[in-house]
Amino acid sequence: MKIIIIPKITEPYTNQLEFSVEKNLLSFLKKCFKNCKIDIAVNFKLKKKYNLIILSGGNLIHKYSKKESDIFRSKLDKYFFNQAIKNEIPIIGICHGGQFLATKHKLSLIKDKKHVGSHKIKNISKIDIKFNFVKSFHNYKIKHNKSKVIEKLVLADDKSIECFKVKKKKIGAVIWHPERENKKVNEQIFFFKNLYSYIK
Repeated sequence: MKIIIIPKITEPYTNQLEFSVEKNLLSFLKKCFKNCKIDIAVNFKLKKKYNLIILSGGNLIHKYSKKESDIFRSKLDKYFFNQAIKNEIPIIGICHGGQFLATKHKLSLIKDKKHVGSHKIKNISKIDIKFNFVKSFHNYKIKHNKSKVIEKLVLADDKSIECFKVKKKKIGAVIWHPERENKKVNEQIFFFKNLYSYIK
């Protein structure tokens, strides 16, 4: 199993961009996929054949931010999204990554600071999920609008989309951070493995 992570881009100082990946995400993926090999994207090249591309959390969608770090992240996301489609590589977006995939497929984002924090979810999919609460860290939620290309998998209690799959493509998204959940960790691992199996 070979995985490549598209990292968060930060700008700690003027004219300096840094690539950042949470240790929790690395640890989580290693628990999900035993003996997997993980690379971090540091340029615009896909040199190997990967089994999974992860668009990680962090950053703001370019539409809502003019920061250099968010603009660069948007370019990185677009490149690896196109490579995933071209090479038929499964791709999963987490939080920001999920929002990016949502906007690529004509779903709307709504700013809602009240959405941050723990909230109840409803599983409307065939995927077995053994928890009913998640904690969100994003200020933008995905509007529950009609779509012919999106299969909604999990909804929040405010009806926004927390998890979805793109129909007829190897694309999935989860808007919370399964790697940050400190309760029911095994259940999050079980879910994420099932999500990967479902989209691939």
